[in-house]
Amino acid sequence: MPPPLTREERRHYSDRLREARYAALADAEGFSQICFAVEALGLRLLGRQADLGTYLPAIRPLAQASLTLFDLAGDCPSLFTPFEALYEGLRMARNDAMHSGAYARHATTQAMELCIGLEEALMADKPARKTVADYMVKSPVTIEFWQPVARARQLMLMYSFSYLPVYIDGWKLVSEAALAKYLHKRSESRELLATTVEKAYSSGLQLIPVTPVNASDDVQELLKKLDLTKDCSLWLVTGSADHLCGVLSPFELM
Repeated sequence: MPPPLTREERRHYSDRLREARYAALADAEGFSQICFAVEALGLRLLGRQADLGTYLPAIRPLAQASLTLFDLAGDCPSLFTPFEALYEGLRMARNDAMHSGAYARHATTQAMELCIGLEEALMADKPARKTVADYMVKSPVTIEFWQPVARARQLMLMYSFSYLPVYIDGWKLVSEAALAKYLHKRSESRELLATTVEKAYSSGLQLIPVTPVNASDDVQELLKKLDLTKDCSLWLVTGSADHLCGVLSPFELM
């Protein structure tokens, strides 16, 4: 029998499930990444290579720590789907050749719901998570200053981002509101989209300057200081030489 998951392993598999969910957000029919993430977790818990069906008995005890997959699924069946049903839906979609259209979108939605529950279960261990490093997204999507505004627009629409980090004389954020305002200020939308982010910044695109935080910072302290009426709700996490090593939003803290 494999040893219990360490705290570091729990964080690793939670991050992998979350990254798979983000990939599915960019592709409504893209549940394959979620399958791979669940299979990786099953392999670790079972201790040998198998298929999703065989991994179920190894994953179920872990999943029981999830309030949404078990307790709330029983109390509010119209709002939450039970673990067994979500897992079986993922297994069937994994093996089914009909991966398109409404079928695939439904399978992806159920797979994402399973991911959220498994992430909750993985991070229900003690001691509780306290620092930015415990929650942050470690492979943040950014825009380069030399890339066109069209690339920033593409990334924000693909991933439903409200903010996108860019480094121009320090870290700043492109916001969806600022980008919309910039693109609609004149009629030459093609010209504006082809302009580099740096040039757009110098000619009117408003960027939000940010003060980066450290991976070791306490999450509760950050939330206490957050002014919902003024502050941007995305923290940039930097290491040495201003290297961006992660981002943190309230989305990850929910």
